[in-house]
Amino acid sequence: MNAPENTKQPRPPYGQVRTTEALGSLARQERKRQGLTLEQLYGLSGLSTRFLSQFERGKPNASLCRVMDALQILGLEMVVLPRGEAAQLLETLRVRNREAG
Repeated sequence: MNAPENTKQPRPPYGQVRTTEALGSLARQERKRQGLTLEQLYGLSGLSTRFLSQFERGKPNASLCRVMDALQILGLEMVVLPRGEAAQLLETLRVRNREAG
């Protein structure tokens, strides 16, 4: 079950994620964009507010399974690519978005 999207807020700047802090920050930005509190995300996911807070702060003890659950609830997914291909893919998407907009 995904949270309803709040279309009034712009999406965070998605991009390459190389640290737990960057992943947590991206999740926090998306949660806030959707207008959700940690308590509301807990209600949607069943993940404790303590865990969610630690995840958003990039604490290295967050389990990958629970991180993936939190991302799914926020409507986010991770893609794993060989190093160097992510930057190329992101640039292609940026060009397409500029051409479409």
